[in-house]
Amino acid sequence: MTRSRALTIVALVMGVALAGAAPADAHTDSDLVAVPAGEEAVVKLKPTHGCAESPTVEVAIRVPVAGARAVDVPGWTATATADGEGRTVVEWKGGSLPSDEIGSFPVEFLAPDRTGELLLFPSVQVCENGDERSWIGGDPADEYPAPRLLVLPAGSAAATSIDDVPADAPGRAKLEAVVAASEAPGTTTTAPAGTSTTAPAAADDPTTTSTQVLRIEPAAEVRDRSPRGEDEEGLSTPLLWGGAAATLAVILGGGLLLRRLGKD
Repeated sequence: MTRSRALTIVALVMGVALAGAAPADAHTDSDLVAVPAGEEAVVKLKPTHGCAESPTVEVAIRVPVAGARAVDVPGWTATATADGEGRTVVEWKGGSLPSDEIGSFPVEFLAPDRTGELLLFPSVQVCENGDERSWIGGDPADEYPAPRLLVLPAGSAAATSIDDVPADAPGRAKLEAVVAASEAPGTTTTAPAGTSTTAPAAADDPTTTSTQVLRIEPAAEVRDRSPRGEDEEGLSTPLLWGGAAATLAVILGGGLLLRRLGKD
């Protein structure tokens, strides 16, 4: 199977540095690791590759706050569904993103007043051939951990690295654990093998290789609503999440993602 560059996720002001070399198109300079509570955030799901030669036809992510909104993307149907647990499943379907083109699927939400918490964004991607890519692990040491970001006290400055997070900042130890997990021997930057019916098993041999990026930007600066296009120069700063690559998911009516994630 061909190497997959998978998805890039763009958000507001934070990220977790991931050890290991990233491909040139991953834009891993100027990584951010934390964002203050109470800020409007825009998370862009940016599929940069499909499954082998198969195009991406659905994309979804579970946002860990209520009231998140999937921004409309031309050619796709965007929906946001409350999961009954104070979270929102946002998704896009009905379109087709060729495997060699870059997509952009923005999500808008308010960073919650949950200082010291690492917010998880479990994700899955579905391609036309039925393959899926799932990054839903709740433990940063999992082979395929969900992307996450640290919430700092309101009014705090955004942090560009773990060293920029004050030693007494709530949640810093959790962030350190994520970074440590990503730097641990045996850490992989490979994407899980796809499957059309079940979540990827950690023991499965990966068939595609990718380092994923979670990139953060101020909501007011979001300008590109196109589902396809080049990365924005000077518009956002990249962020990697600990442990493994991240490819964002797809599901019909939120059902598949909700079944995969359960009520955890």
